[in-house]
Amino acid sequence: MKVTLTIMVFIMTFLVTFVSVSINFGYTSGFLLKWLQSWLLAFVVALPVVMVIMPAIKKTVANYIE
Repeated sequence: MKVTLTIMVFIMTFLVTFVSVSINFGYTSGFLLKWLQSWLLAFVVALPVVMVIMPAIKKTVANYIE
């Protein structure tokens, strides 16, 4: 489960930061560095958040379904 969440967070932050930096800064000479910095920060923040919140979400959904 943790591997799946890690891959999901990796892909989501990768794509969202790419689109966000593309829209806000365009493809300038410093694009790659800005994007990688944004992606790394987003990944480092999102991964622990997902790891902490996901069990609560699963429990809530399971209770709702039952």
